[in-house]
Amino acid sequence: MITGHNTDVRYGDVVLHVQTEDKGQGNPCIESLIYYGGQVVVAKRGSYTELLESGKGDDEIMALMDHQHRTMIKAIQAGKFDEKIRAFLPEKAKTPVRKAQEVSSTFDMSADSGRTLDQVILEYLTSEAEQEQLVLVLEEEPEISSGSSIDLALRTRSSKSGQPVGGASISVKMISTFGGPRTLGLGETDGEGGVRLPVDIPTVDRGTAALIITASSSIGQAELKHLL
Repeated sequence: MITGHNTDVRYGDVVLHVQTEDKGQGNPCIESLIYYGGQVVVAKRGSYTELLESGKGDDEIMALMDHQHRTMIKAIQAGKFDEKIRAFLPEKAKTPVRKAQEVSSTFDMSADSGRTLDQVILEYLTSEAEQEQLVLVLEEEPEISSGSSIDLALRTRSSKSGQPVGGASISVKMISTFGGPRTLGLGETDGEGGVRLPVDIPTVDRGTAALIITASSSIGQAELKHLL
């Protein structure tokens, strides 16, 4: 089991606590919890069974945990959990919040320094990996939300050479706590490693859902996740 991360995030007049931890290889998943006043407001769990099955170790699991923790913080700051969070707040604290702020942390966020999170993670994995890996990047940042129609501009490349990977199969699925997985889009990257997929995201009016973008090629698989 790998040591987790803890971050306090100011949300209006209150402070939320974000905790992300590895549940261990006996239960191979990374769990992120958002707390307010000792109550769990939001929970996210991501399996890393595929990492273990492909022979990956602590470095890759740690990178995935870092990514998930950062994603949860950014989702709070972007207002993705406003409805769920405000349901737990006292009435005087329920005024809509435009932006949450990180106030204290045991997790070093200084690595951003002008670079995107994908760039930081890619650089880390590339320096540690002994074998070539597939990298999947979302080139543009559309407003991905429940009930929206978007165009996903995706690109695949090699982690070692940086060269584009053409012919990679791309799938876009929605998974949720209230139904089975739904395939929203399928495609294949061109000779430059790029593909653009139009996706209609169903409306999510209950439970929790996420968009899972998966790329598969001769050098392996890569995945992007986005909470809805």
